[in-house]
Amino acid sequence: MKKLIYLFVFVPMLAWGQAPTVQQEFAGGASFNKGHIVQLLEIIPDDMLGWKPNTDVRTISEVVAHIAAANYMFGGFLGAAPAVGVDAQSFEKTLKSKEDLLKAINDSFDYVTAASAAIKKNDLETEVELPFGKYTKRAIMSICNSHCSEHKGQFVTYARFIGVTPPWSGQM
Repeated sequence: MKKLIYLFVFVPMLAWGQAPTVQQEFAGGASFNKGHIVQLLEIIPDDMLGWKPNTDVRTISEVVAHIAAANYMFGGFLGAAPAVGVDAQSFEKTLKSKEDLLKAINDSFDYVTAASAAIKKNDLETEVELPFGKYTKRAIMSICNSHCSEHKGQFVTYARFIGVTPPWSGQM
């Protein structure tokens, strides 16, 4: 009887108290960024997707497309197989409609989150060569969320320039 109590009461309690994995923490950050980007994209007027503050920077649609393309790039560096039928390198030139941008951003976050979830614990310290240096898969997850946050900030700034307030603004 004592063994049964231990098996059904104490063992599950041990699992409950465990800290989240790096992959789970990455997924939480990615979900947070994805939610903000999708919410903001949904309220940007369609005729403003091509807006940019000057000729030297990306348009609103190109910023969102860049985030999606980078998510695919980072997912590949984490070990995911290339997404079938996805040409992420062309996103900034080809994704112009809100519908296409929403699909790309949602699919890209699903892709990179699945890629991170598939990493085995003993593979987190595996180093991968990126165009800008060599990093562990653990670090790549951090770089991915940081990159996304950087361009989400750019997106928010653009939105405010055109008079659109992020829906979550003032809720924190």
